[in-house]
Amino acid sequence: MQRRQLPPAHPITGQERRRIDPNRGVIKVVERNLDIFVSRFLFPHLARLWNPYSWQLERRFTLSQTQIAPAGWPKTVAPLRLLLLTDIHAGIFLQPQTFARIIHKLMELEPHLVALGGDLVSGNSNEAKPILGAMKPLTAAPLGAWFCFGNHDYFSATPEIIEHDLNAIGIRALCNDAVRINHGAGSFVLGGIDDLILGKPNWPQLCTRHGEPHLLLAHNPDHFYQAIVHNVPLTLSGHTHGGQIRLPNGPPLIRQSRYCLDEGMYSFENSLLVVSRGLGSVLLPWRWGADPEAILIEITPPRGDS
Repeated sequence: MQRRQLPPAHPITGQERRRIDPNRGVIKVVERNLDIFVSRFLFPHLARLWNPYSWQLERRFTLSQTQIAPAGWPKTVAPLRLLLLTDIHAGIFLQPQTFARIIHKLMELEPHLVALGGDLVSGNSNEAKPILGAMKPLTAAPLGAWFCFGNHDYFSATPEIIEHDLNAIGIRALCNDAVRINHGAGSFVLGGIDDLILGKPNWPQLCTRHGEPHLLLAHNPDHFYQAIVHNVPLTLSGHTHGGQIRLPNGPPLIRQSRYCLDEGMYSFENSLLVVSRGLGSVLLPWRWGADPEAILIEITPPRGDS
C-alpha cells in the first residue's frame, strides 16, 4: 500500500466560486441521468470487454496521512486515530475480493473510529450486498464505524436498503443525526448531515440531541460553509474523487465542488475540512492523476484550547 502525507491545510477566503454551480442546473441533471444510465444499464454489459478498475485500484491505492489539532476540539478527548473511507462505489467496477484485501490492510492500522463518507454504491442500493462481508472488519474499530449518505446512495430511491444492510453488520448510518462518543477522559459529538444534492439536509434536527457536532460527516464538501456557521471544528467529505481525471499539475477535469474544494485539507476561520479522493470510480472504470485513497487522521486537541 502506497503512503503519502497530506499537505498542510490550504487557507481559503470564502470567495472561491466556480462559474457553473455543479450542484444544480441543467448540466447537473444531464450528468446525473447519464451516470445512472451508465451505472445501471451500460457497463454491466461492457464490463466483460473492458473493466480495468479493480486492477488499477490494487496498484494505485494510497493511504494518505495527516495529524491535526482542530480549534474547538474538546481538550479532554484522548488522541483519536480516525480512518476516512469515502466513495466506495460498489458495483460493476469493484471486485469484492480486491476490496476485502484493502480493508484488511487498512484495519491493520487499528483506527479508533471509521468514517464512511457516502456513495457506498454506484447506481443501485443492492450493489452493497456483495461487499458487506468485506466491510465487516471495519466494525472492529472500538469507537465504531459510521456512515453518511451521498448522492449515489439515492440513485435508486431506496436508501433504506443501504441503511438496513449496514446496520446488519454493525455499521450505523447518521442522517441528520448525531451521537456522543466517549474517548479517554472526554467525549465528542459525531454528526452526519444528509446529502446536499439528492438528500434533505436538516441542520436543526442534526443539532437537536447533542448540540453542534465537533466532527461532521458530510459527503459533499460544499456543506463546509454551513458547518462553519454551526461552529463545527472538523468536517470530513468526499464526493469529488479529486477530479478522477487530472492532467499533471492541472485542475480536475470533473469538477464537483462549487467552492473549488476538490481534495486535501482546507481551513477557514476556526474550521477544518478534509476532502478525500475516495476509493471508487464512476462513469469510467479508470482514474488518472487522482489515485484512489483512504485517509488516516490523527486528531489531538489544540494546545491551550478551552
